[in-house]
This record gives sequence, structure tokens and C-alpha cells, in this order.
Amino acid sequence: MFKKVLLGAAVAISTMGSAMAIPTTVGGVTWDPDYPIDFSSSSVQIQQFIQPDGSLRGFGFVSTMNGYGQSQFCPGCELTFKFSGYTPIVTNGNTTTYAGGIVQIFRNDGPSTINPNDPTTMNDANTGLGELWLSLVGHELNGATLLGTINAVEPPNLSGLGQLDVVGGLAAANFNTDQQVDGSDLSFSTSFTQPFPGEGISHVAGTGNFFGQSIAIPVPEPTSLALIGLGLLGLAQVRRRKL
Repeated sequence: MFKKVLLGAAVAISTMGSAMAIPTTVGGVTWDPDYPIDFSSSSVQIQQFIQPDGSLRGFGFVSTMNGYGQSQFCPGCELTFKFSGYTPIVTNGNTTTYAGGIVQIFRNDGPSTINPNDPTTMNDANTGLGELWLSLVGHELNGATLLGTINAVEPPNLSGLGQLDVVGGLAAANFNTDQQVDGSDLSFSTSFTQPFPGEGISHVAGTGNFFGQSIAIPVPEPTSLALIGLGLLGLAQVRRRKL
């Protein structure tokens, strides 16, 4: 009897192990854990502002995630983000080195007022709403968290490369991996080619990408927990009979 109970507990634990797959949904946001380029998301619309002191801020809309479109990875909701605090340190030719930086990604329910194909529909008021899904700060590499390059002025063509560390949010445990360059959690790239009228390079729209690696957070299924409970109950019954 004792051996049978032990066997049942072993089967339950084995079943739990098979159920402990990478979760595909965190805070209502779903992504494919088997996507060949894990992790990858893109933004078809980002707006960036160069502040009077030279620092950068802006906002954006996440449009794809590991091959899923917005209606798949966030059904009935949207992911938007805001960034700020990128402070210029040194300008060498067309490239400026920045320090600092905060990027926060938010999950918002309800009907969206943003048209991903029209950058004029996105603004400070309708981005950064809802729950904080992922909070990140700039990761310093060789003294910089971001390298921004002005490839052309007329028409504007700006690009950026940087790295980020996870510091909070609903999905923090899934992305705090230290698997990117220099132990950072995520890397990103941006490209801005659309100037707003009369703004030049100080207010531009463009696209961007986050890339890195997501990890599994084991979550046993209820049936597995029930099997373990039955196994433990059986062990208790055997113990009483011996006594």
C-alpha cells in the first residue's frame, strides 16, 4: 500500500512537471513562447521629442509581440509605453551619447483611441494608461544607455540603439533575464523619419523594436495540485494504520 501511494505521488509530481510549461499570458498579455526569435516586439508608431535641454522623451504603441498581432497578444486591450530621462552626455559628429532613461509599458483595457497607422492619433493623454506591465531603466554600457544618431536633417532621419534593465511591472519576472549585451534584460532600436509640421528633428514619428529573452514562470495546473494532495492524503492514511 505504501509503495502504491508513493507511486501515485510520483505520478502526480511528474504530471505537474509536464504542466509547468512557460506561461503564455501575463496580466492579460499573451505571447508565443516557442517563437524562434524570443523575445521580439515591434512598434509601428513612436513619437519622440527633443527637449530644450537636449534630453529625450516620448511615447509609443506596441503593435506586435513574438509574431502575434495586437488583437492576438492583447485581445480587448492595448499596450502603450512612455520613455523619458535620456540625458545627453557627449556629441561626437552626428552621434550623441545618452545616460539614464526610463521606459514604462502599460496595459490598458477598453476601446482604443489610437490608430496604429496614424501617428497623429497618439498623444500624451492616451498613452501610458492602465496597469504597469513592465518597468525598465537604461542599462549603462561603456558609459551610455543610448546612442542616438542623426543620419539626415532634411528630411529628418534619426536612429537609436540602447539597452534596458527590468525593475518592475506585472511581467517583471518573465523578462528579468540578464541575457542581453553586458547582462542587460532587453535591447531596443528606433528609427524616426516623419517630422511633425514645423518641428524638424525636435518632434518626429517613427518605429521601434524591443528584443531579448523571456523565461518560464512555473505554474502547476489545479489537477496536478489535486493529485499531489491525494498522494499526501494516502501517505497520511498509511501512517495512521501503522500507528
